Amino acid sequence: MNKKAEAFAKYLEEKDTKAFAVEEIPEDPQHTVLFRSHLLIEGQQLPLLVLLDDSAFAVLRVQVSPKALTEENTVALHQLVNEENMKYKPFKLYFDKAGDLILDSCLLAVEDEVPGDQIYNMFDVIIRYLNESYRAIMKAIW
Repeated sequence: MNKKAEAFAKYLEEKDTKAFAVEEIPEDPQHTVLFRSHLLIEGQQLPLLVLLDDSAFAVLRVQVSPKALTEENTVALHQLVNEENMKYKPFKLYFDKAGDLILDSCLLAVEDEVPGDQIYNMFDVIIRYLNESYRAIMKAIW
């Protein structure tokens, strides 16, 4: 396990948080470790990842909606995501290759330290945003 992942695991242990499953990516040159959990938004469990590797960053990733992008909603959904990205600075929405709608937040995690409190504060920002915006996003998807 990389040193940032070890530091985050220790942070979670100190906070007595058991909400994450930990997965090391075998033979990964960046020594990536995934901390998997979920957010409960509008009754839906949205997959949440904290990705920690040898880079200078910690990535918080939420799968907002699987297979969100369709032929019928492409224009409207791209427009909505672009407008959201212009409004919100701490994270960005995008579509992965499968058409899943993803929300990423990238935090600076210098050296071997992980900003555990900062990660948890960003969870609060993301949860607040999704609680306010999830219905509008899903309406555009459907």
